[in-house]
This record gives sequence, structure tokens and C-alpha cells, in this order.
Amino acid sequence: MNNASFELFVRLVRQKHQQLVSNLNTVLEKLSGEDAQSKTASAEAMSLTAKDLRGLMANEDIPNWLNQTIQSLTNYTSGQWNGYNLLVSLINLKSQIESYAFVFENQKEVGFDFDAIYEHFKNESRLPELFEEIIRILEEIQSSGAVDSVTMLSALEKVIATIRRGKGGSYLSMISSWNFLMSFLKNYMWGELSKLPVIGTAMEALEKTIKEADEEMERLHQKVEADARRVVETEVKALAGKAQFPGITYRSTGGLITHQPDATITTTSTIA
Repeated sequence: MNNASFELFVRLVRQKHQQLVSNLNTVLEKLSGEDAQSKTASAEAMSLTAKDLRGLMANEDIPNWLNQTIQSLTNYTSGQWNGYNLLVSLINLKSQIESYAFVFENQKEVGFDFDAIYEHFKNESRLPELFEEIIRILEEIQSSGAVDSVTMLSALEKVIATIRRGKGGSYLSMISSWNFLMSFLKNYMWGELSKLPVIGTAMEALEKTIKEADEEMERLHQKVEADARRVVETEVKALAGKAQFPGITYRSTGGLITHQPDATITTTSTIA
């Protein structure tokens, strides 16, 4: 296997491991609830990830905890175990699953793939659908005929294009696009379009979606920061308990924007 192929293989193993840790946290969360269907679905998803990870390795390279995890999940999904049995088993395995570092003979060191961590949690979140909804509402306002300002229409077009590009881009691209949208709303759009009652419904829908996206964005950044720290501290033992990622800190520009009937703007900040 050449270096490029080997690096791709190692990256895939690490990504599957990261996904397994994420699945684990989801299963533990669902097991504490009452929804039997979501418990089973989360366990099946984790089992699939675990089997995918095991399938990447030769038998002699498969860690014991991975086989134990798969067996525990199989016992639960087949009806042999109840939720409590699975909960106890996964709690006992949790530290091994999270802290294990896959090392392969003659491995050329591969750098941390922080973009993969971001992509994983972004795709798990509601952000893609919320960004699409924001774009849809802005396009609805743009094409409503109620806005006759050439400057505003041009600005809307620029915002829509920026959000569309940013939602599928890098971590920095998404954050910058979001901050641009928040700044545009606060400093220009909200005040101008609040004067047009004919689009009041669209403005209310936009406000609601912005708030949901803001909350989802905060959750995404918390997960990315926590997983980046976990990955680094697992593989670089000297940084255990010390890894810091101050750049992965979400700040919505100016806080959330609340539309008022009298066209004033109230900002709130739920994030310190």
C-alpha cells in the first residue's frame, strides 16, 4: 500500500472511530429516555458504525472492546437484553472506546483532520436544513415584489449567494457567512423591511429560523471543540487535560435579533 493510500486508510479508521464515539453518546442519551423506537434506532446506528470499523481491520488488530461493543449492541437489538443491560455494558466500555488510539505498524504519522470532525457534526446537525430554510425565506422576500429598493434587492442577492456558498464550505466559511448574515440583518435589513407590513409573515418566519439556527450553531461548536480536544488528548498524552481550542468558540454577531412591530431592534445574547 503506497503512502497516500495508507494515509487515506488511517484517516478512514480515525473518522469511523470518531463516529463511533458520537454514536455512543447518542445511545447513552436515548437509553435515559422513554422512546423505545429511538433507543433501538440509535443502537442499530452504533452497531453499523462499529461493524464498519471492525471490517477495516484484520482480526489480530481488532481491539477486544470493539468486539464486546458489537456483541452488546447485538444482544440489545435482538431482544436478548433490555435497555438497562446495554446501558451498564456501554458505561463499562465507554472509557476504552473514547481513549483508544489506533496505531498501525510502519505508520507514517497523519495529521489531525479537524475538518473531518467539523463535517461529521455539521452533517449530524439541523444546520443544513435550517440554512436552506433561511435561503428560501430570503428568496421569497426578494421575489415578493414588496421590495422596490434596488440597493436592498442587490444586498439580498449578495446575502443569499454568500449563505448558499458558506453552508457547504469550510468551518471558517460557514462562520463568516453566518456573521455576515447577522450583521446584515441587524444593521440594515431588519430596520428597512420592518416598514413593509406585507412581508410581515416572512419576517416572522425568518426570525424563528434564525433563532433555531443560532441555537444549533452553538451546539455544533460545542461538539466540535469537545471532540477536537478528545482526539488530541487521546493521541498526544502530554496534552491530556491541557488541549485548548479557543478559536472554536461561537459568537453570534451582536446576539440574536428580535423583530419588533415598531421597527426597532432588540438584541439578546444567550452566549457568553
